[in-house]
Amino acid sequence: MRYLKLGVSVMLFFMTFTTTYAQENSPTQNDQGSSSQPSTEYQQNQPQQEVVTGTTKKAMEWGFFGGPIWSIPSGNAPQLNTDISYANTRVKARTGVNLGFKFNFFISQDLSLEFDVMYNALGQKTQFSGYYHELGYSDETVNYTDVLNYFTFPVLVNYYLNDNIYLKGGLYGAALASAHRREGSITGDYQDADHLYRGGDFGFTAGIGAAMNHFFLEWRYSRGFVDVTFEDDKFYNQNFQLLVGFKFKG
Repeated sequence: MRYLKLGVSVMLFFMTFTTTYAQENSPTQNDQGSSSQPSTEYQQNQPQQEVVTGTTKKAMEWGFFGGPIWSIPSGNAPQLNTDISYANTRVKARTGVNLGFKFNFFISQDLSLEFDVMYNALGQKTQFSGYYHELGYSDETVNYTDVLNYFTFPVLVNYYLNDNIYLKGGLYGAALASAHRREGSITGDYQDADHLYRGGDFGFTAGIGAAMNHFFLEWRYSRGFVDVTFEDDKFYNQNFQLLVGFKFKG
């Protein structure tokens, strides 16, 4: 529910942002009426010109971005020590960071095809509790944080509702750069966890964005199609991203 409220807040910000910008840049009645009207004779002697509606966009844009990412995996996290079977497992969200570059090619006035190159720090926080051993049952609780570093390559289609607001969606492929597990706090011991996770991921991404001049802001949701662990229990990457960036004409 907390992430849903955050998403709604971001969308409301997009709407306010666009409305304010449109009001500030709309021509006033006085500006429109200040220019003198050409005579009918002069207009008849002028060649007909093609009327172009909307704002003409460049054929290509590129940019860079970064921001927080909230990783909320779906499923049960793998256990590093298979000699112990815990009775209870609780998976919680982890906040990471994402950085990247975008290359946006306009197909028409309202559509563009975007290619991104991203670094995503995903993972999750897991709490294991309760297990049986040779002396009986123990209610010991152990907290772990899994850090999964991916290089992600989304291919997205952008649909522009107007000059400032756009919707986006598409697919992504990802390669796992590293995986490790930390016990306890940030100063805890690190253990290699590469053998627990598969080397790649594949899924979809959807979102909404707002742009003004060189600045843009996006809210994205991504969900993996692939079980990223080697265990029988299914485990899928899932995350929300807030991207803040700058773009330039190609």
